Amino acid sequence: MKKKAILAAAACLMLTGCSGGVTLGIEGLIAAPNFLDEQSVIHEALISSVGKNVTLKYPKNGENRSAFLIGNIDRESGEEALVFYEINNASAVDSGIRINVLDKTGEDTWESVYDLAGKGTDIDRVDISALGTDGIKNIIIGYSAMSIEEKTLQVAAYDRRAFNPSRFEDVYSMMEIFDIDKDGYDEIVTVYNNSAELSVQASLIQSDGENIVKTDSVAMASDTVSFANCTVGLSDEETPALFVDCAKNNGELQTEIIYYKYGKLQNPCLQITDKLLAKTTRPAGYYSKDIDGDDIVEIPSTELMPGHESLAEEERVLLTNWWTYNDYYTLEMKYSGYYSISDGYAMMFPKRWQGNVTVKTDTASGEMVFYKYEGDAVGYMTELMRIKVCSISETEQYTFDGYTVIGSRGQTDYLVKLSPDRSEPLVLTWDELENSFYIVD
Repeated sequence: MKKKAILAAAACLMLTGCSGGVTLGIEGLIAAPNFLDEQSVIHEALISSVGKNVTLKYPKNGENRSAFLIGNIDRESGEEALVFYEINNASAVDSGIRINVLDKTGEDTWESVYDLAGKGTDIDRVDISALGTDGIKNIIIGYSAMSIEEKTLQVAAYDRRAFNPSRFEDVYSMMEIFDIDKDGYDEIVTVYNNSAELSVQASLIQSDGENIVKTDSVAMASDTVSFANCTVGLSDEETPALFVDCAKNNGELQTEIIYYKYGKLQNPCLQITDKLLAKTTRPAGYYSKDIDGDDIVEIPSTELMPGHESLAEEERVLLTNWWTYNDYYTLEMKYSGYYSISDGYAMMFPKRWQGNVTVKTDTASGEMVFYKYEGDAVGYMTELMRIKVCSISETEQYTFDGYTVIGSRGQTDYLVKLSPDRSEPLVLTWDELENSFYIVD
């Protein structure tokens, strides 16, 4: 199977940046068995400083999902910690997120050195990155408020026991941090839908050597209602890009691609909307993804499975086509097949299947059944294979009935039952099946 290994256990602990940013890898983390003990000591130091009447606040997005950010976040040796919290039953002045900065002063001792109010009532995400050559490790915090969709970006820095909370501030709808211009340092790329001014744009935020500044912006489609999803990857083998799945008034999605070329942000989908933007139109829930683990992001579009025009609407199944962008303002189809959003897998059709195979739901078992299509999806069709998704505890009963596990994720197994009729040319070999089946995160 062509899957990337994911170190999920460390995801909530690491402070990450791309190739020029601060990267506190495994060697920079507090050892996992000691992490909760370390948190407990820091929590006690926080309480000693601000009082017991506090609730820890956790980022909702990004790689760091902990209320404690621990590591060397300045240009001096030794560790620091950021703790995100709110004061229970606070007055209007003290309400919302607060940030406490603590220095490690001994093996098991921490001292609170700075405390300040944040910019919202919840934390969207927290990252650490240099953003440039000055060596400053920027603390990038996104805040959200319950009453509005607009989020607030704050870039702060803690250095030599001095905290600068306002290196940069802006508003955004979604944000990603990666090296979009391939200069060896991270940049912040935001997308923002300013409904008041009917303006939708992507912006580039980076270090100019001394300050954090917005250096460029590019327009996005004005009919965007909201941003459903952002994916960082490559648009080809060497171009970093942000793929933004934008929701429209009718609930459908379209994808815009933001990358950096000729010294500026580019949005090719807006330049040739009929060839690019319109071609990616599909229902909600179909997000751009790196399906096959090669870092190049595929964009989905949908159409009906062969023969499903004649079926009742509730019986219809969609065929999903996956497209990649090339630098000549075109999309090229990379895969085509069945994609289950709810079960998280894709079965790509080999070339000999395309136009010759259709898929229907077995309403009794919930399985997806793949049939030889000969112009009629209503009557009898030759079954080629079926896919069953079940919990690991149920797998054994199906393997006794001729099913084979093709993949697993967590407590879920994906099983396939191939037709025993090897004389049918459309029945896949096991190698073909393994090369066509993807578990989709």
